[in-house]
Amino acid sequence: MEYRARSDEAWYGARVVVQQGLLRVMFENSTEDADEWYDPGADFASPGDVDALRARFRRECLALDDARCGDLRPGDKLCLAYYIHGEVEELKYYDAVLETVERAEHGVEGCACRFTVRWTEGPRSGCLDKVGIKVVCCVPESPIQDPVLSEFLDDLTKKFGEDQGTATAASQQAAPTPISDSEEELCRYSLAYSSSSSLFVL
Repeated sequence: MEYRARSDEAWYGARVVVQQGLLRVMFENSTEDADEWYDPGADFASPGDVDALRARFRRECLALDDARCGDLRPGDKLCLAYYIHGEVEELKYYDAVLETVERAEHGVEGCACRFTVRWTEGPRSGCLDKVGIKVVCCVPESPIQDPVLSEFLDDLTKKFGEDQGTATAASQQAAPTPISDSEEELCRYSLAYSSSSSLFVL
């Protein structure tokens, strides 16, 4: 599966395990120093935090095949390779949305179409670029199915539901008991009597 890292918000191949109650995200072709950890007791303050972590995972994106370039439509979600130049050139993957396609005949080298994309993540977020098929991957629509990740996230969601139920029960116990119609009538009578009686002392 793929995971969007907290360190640079790029997508990487990854796998997960649960160790001592913590979720450990391990990146493909990386050392242990790059692993990211999630602590249920410290990293999740609401169900929204659980949903945010769930959104960081998805099924593996597949490179766009030459024969499928004609299937793309404006608005399709893509994941693109992006070279970051520095002391060491790095290849990272960020999401983008397809704007237009300039169709071209396929030759011996394959697809020659050009794709205008709008980046939604990464250093060029919000910018338009024109790219070739070699850097384009298709984002799968079907949800990820990883038993370790699903169990960890579902347990967190269940815990927040139980905490909410406990808080609701406590608030109901603390709420004042409603006064019945007969009790309210008796209170009004007592107050009226007290106001007219010279023997009533506050």
